[in-house]
Amino acid sequence: KQWYQRRVAITPGETLPCRDEQFADIFCFLESNLEEGTGGCMYISGVPGTGKTATVRDVLSHLDSDKYDYQAIYINGMKLSDPKQLYAVIYKELEQKKVTPDHGELLLREYFGNKERQSIVLVVDELDLLWTRKQDIMYNLFRWPIRKHSKLVVIAIANTMDLPERMLFNRVSSRLGISRLTFQPYTHEELHEIINSRLESTSSFYPEACMLAARKVAAASGDARRALDVCRHAIEIADSEGSDFVTSSHISKSVTDLYQCTKSKAVM
Repeated sequence: KQWYQRRVAITPGETLPCRDEQFADIFCFLESNLEEGTGGCMYISGVPGTGKTATVRDVLSHLDSDKYDYQAIYINGMKLSDPKQLYAVIYKELEQKKVTPDHGELLLREYFGNKERQSIVLVVDELDLLWTRKQDIMYNLFRWPIRKHSKLVVIAIANTMDLPERMLFNRVSSRLGISRLTFQPYTHEELHEIINSRLESTSSFYPEACMLAARKVAAASGDARRALDVCRHAIEIADSEGSDFVTSSHISKSVTDLYQCTKSKAVM
């Protein structure tokens, strides 16, 4: 039971500490467009595990749905069988009707030109996976919000910092007026705070073990999810040894196990 309680304590939550500035930027961007009934696009980039998606979800949960008339749609590119499927999924969310991707594109083009409707907040995660030879999908996502009466606010999330320039060329990208927000990898101080926030309900981690986990992961990637993985695996190691406490030794073993596993997968 104690092992279970310790494990649950470090399961990643919906929000992460240390992203107050990014939260404020996203919140102000959305609130401004919803208040004015305008469209816009924010491109959020950063390596995996830096809190991009969690922060966006947190912002959406804090928007006043009574004050603003809008519909929020979340789509993960990883879950689409084909990039063009995006059109069909968006239209189904809006109108509860199934259409083909090609028909969906035509219908959405008309939909976002109609001013007599509520605002739409469209979050597209894993944007990197929507690459196509023509780049028409990415272009439409960035172009539709700037159309008159679109009332479409797009939050595009990706791991690649310069994806719009690489896919749309600099001239096109600059013309679309995309707002930018970059999530930097977490520092060891930030990772330490995140780990501690997940361990508030348990005293089974020695303080030096928490700090070692934060420093090890910060030096390698700054990935908060990996930091929690390290702590989670350290709990399993401690439990297998019959220990009620997680020590620096358990953290070191966990780091070795997890990073060796990652290297092995990369080689394969």
